[in-house]
Amino acid sequence: MPGSYCLFSGRGARWAGAKRLSGVLASPVTLWMSVAYLVAAFYVTLTWYTPALYHTLPKWLEQWMYPIDKPNLDVLRFAHFLALAAITVRFLPRDWPGLNSIWLRPLILCGQHSLEIFCLGIFLAFAGFFVLVEIAGGALVHFAVSITGIVIMTASAWLFSWYKNEVGRVGSRKSDADADLAGGEA
Repeated sequence: MPGSYCLFSGRGARWAGAKRLSGVLASPVTLWMSVAYLVAAFYVTLTWYTPALYHTLPKWLEQWMYPIDKPNLDVLRFAHFLALAAITVRFLPRDWPGLNSIWLRPLILCGQHSLEIFCLGIFLAFAGFFVLVEIAGGALVHFAVSITGIVIMTASAWLFSWYKNEVGRVGSRKSDADADLAGGEA
């Protein structure tokens, strides 16, 4: 169907789901629920760092909420993502010029290859931790490790995009003949 968008096509920052859910996303109820959830999540986070606020949370809420499951997709983490997405889609116009900015291009590239970048990020987190344990440096070493990881992930996203475009370009040049694994024609 012309004009349709496949979520897995990787053709840029598109708003496919937003079009189908526009009625729900435009609702003031959705906006206020999202804002209320984010404010409540911020308050819970404050209780972790401010001991005087810790006792203000009801015990039933603590028992239901803790422990927050980090390795798996916890319902609270998913709700946080949905609230942020609803607010972003609501206030960020789809034709916002910033989405074409050269400064946001690395973020968009990483988003287009989110699975690959996520997997690479896991490896880089272990590698960065190893470097930080071996080199007992301060904030400057932490900053250098972080910037190095960001540069590696951005360069990898650019390489993934380049490779995908090259394969697409070569694939479009082949009309009827296709080579098999041995290099001959089928």
